[in-house]
Amino acid sequence: MQFLDIIFFALVAAFVIFRLSRTLGSRPDNNQVGPNRQDSNDNVVSMLNRDGADQDATDDDSDRDDRAQPALTDDAALAAAGIAEIRLEDPAFDANQFLTGAKFAYEAVVTAFAAGDRETLGKLLTRDVLENFSGAIDEREERGETLETTVVGVPSADVVDARMTGRTAEVTVKFVTELMNVIRDSSGALPAGKSDSVRVVTDIWTFVRDVRASDPNWALAETRSPA
Repeated sequence: MQFLDIIFFALVAAFVIFRLSRTLGSRPDNNQVGPNRQDSNDNVVSMLNRDGADQDATDDDSDRDDRAQPALTDDAALAAAGIAEIRLEDPAFDANQFLTGAKFAYEAVVTAFAAGDRETLGKLLTRDVLENFSGAIDEREERGETLETTVVGVPSADVVDARMTGRTAEVTVKFVTELMNVIRDSSGALPAGKSDSVRVVTDIWTFVRDVRASDPNWALAETRSPA
């Protein structure tokens, strides 16, 4: 991995640690992540606002290592071919190190979205995705609602697709995360029927980078839910 890539992911990691240290233990817990999108223009927004749950997380996973080294999925032959294609243009690209950084970026994005931190989102998202996030934040603020998100863990992050499009590298990652979310109305009350249990959520995010640009940063270009 290029030296500048390492610096970028280290800065993202520092941001996540700082933000989580400020919020964990002080915010109430509940479940609602963010907007969930079906097509390319609003995927990110719809995903972050959704109720979040594919299933409840259980207490039987107490010995799980949330920070286990990521690995490519067994059936990711297409992704492997795409990674090889990217490495032809950027020999320093390392998929496992990228995935480690992508997990930190995931936490940074969902935390910034919940906080309405448009400045941080602007550093991590493409322009189109940022517009979608900002629109969802605007709507939430107009309703007087607040969103509180805790990323409890990221059990897995796997490359499911990768390719070169012109000079742009595209890497799609499937995240399985454990999230705790709370949406409060303008009076600070929780919506009826909402619980505070941890939810297991599966998201698919695509990151892009111009491999010939001096900027080493990857940006989130699309999100979707599994089919």
